[in-house]
Amino acid sequence: MAENPCSSVLGIMISEPSHVPSSSAGGDDSPPVMPEDLFCRRLSRFGQSIGLFVYLFCASQVAGGSSRLINGFRLKHGRWQQGSFPLPDVLYDRSLPRTNVQYKLASCALAELKRLKPYILLNGSLPGKLDVYRELERDSQLSPWLPSTYKYEGASDLTQLMKQYPEGLFLKPSAGSHGKGALRLLRRDDGWHIDGRDRKNRPLAVIYDNWQDACRWIHRFVASVTYIVQPYLPLTGKDGRSYDVRVLIQKDESGKWSFTGAAVRTGERGSVTANLHGGGSAQGALEALTEQFDSETAGRLLGRIRWISERAAAALENHFGRLAELGIDYGIEQGGRVWLLEANAKPGRKALEGDESAARLAVERPIRYAMKLAAHRQPVYQFGRNQRRYIQEVHP
Repeated sequence: MAENPCSSVLGIMISEPSHVPSSSAGGDDSPPVMPEDLFCRRLSRFGQSIGLFVYLFCASQVAGGSSRLINGFRLKHGRWQQGSFPLPDVLYDRSLPRTNVQYKLASCALAELKRLKPYILLNGSLPGKLDVYRELERDSQLSPWLPSTYKYEGASDLTQLMKQYPEGLFLKPSAGSHGKGALRLLRRDDGWHIDGRDRKNRPLAVIYDNWQDACRWIHRFVASVTYIVQPYLPLTGKDGRSYDVRVLIQKDESGKWSFTGAAVRTGERGSVTANLHGGGSAQGALEALTEQFDSETAGRLLGRIRWISERAAAALENHFGRLAELGIDYGIEQGGRVWLLEANAKPGRKALEGDESAARLAVERPIRYAMKLAAHRQPVYQFGRNQRRYIQEVHP
């Protein structure tokens, strides 16, 4: 496909890539494998097809760069090739810092790039779950769809909350993802049951006869991590398995929030969470909800979820700054009661892979929105005959 004579530049900041081990002797000359490799390939190909120059870079590659170029990776002939590229007009942050050191490195990289060239940030970020809940609660139209949420402050809080919600409590890290570290606390005839996922997303389950012992175990497990506590909600299907609805809502090319797609994620039998990283499976939302209820109820529930998603996206963007997309998770009780559980500013796409239309839009919309934002700038990168004046490629 021919490239346009000029283009704006989209830089996608990713986590550190890995490599596929080479089977050949004499060293590892294998190409790098990017985080979200398939997604990044699709973004790059679609960007190229509509005249947007796309490359990937890591926070660690910003330090030591020149004032005009940044080291990174460009997709060419189906391979990621290293090179030095112009500073981005628009920046799409897909990095997922896991430690304080990684978080600081990413923050410093964004600040340094902003100093070198005031890029447009395609998608901002959201703070921890507690701050997101608090902001959504401020909207009287959204607050009825949110479960009561508290910051974990210790055993005394758990005692009071257990009296208030005797059916059980649910605890999760304020900054967690993939269901890691999520706990359910229930009172049973034989004692206090705690189950969920550890920090490595492995299933766990313990039982204590004594309330104080259960509280001490939870306090040790939580350690210094900020946790939130909510009433336990029976968000299971007819078969007793946990499930939720993952919605992807994105800005379209006009900058309007648009519903991209939805899928139902069902957890493994006995699992507290429904996350795919914890062994869950995904199914089209309309089909799955029709199985749980009926076609009319399923359509009504999805309509309600769509309305909540659009309003929540606008509310969060209004307070926290520009966003391009959100992954929003919902729980549904067997009686049809909908709960907004989480909002994520860096959503994955895996749950929507079975929906061809949604999977396509999930790639195209951020690129088209980036083009809209970049249109306010003078294109700075020349393609074609003079390409090597601007691109310094390193061929592995």
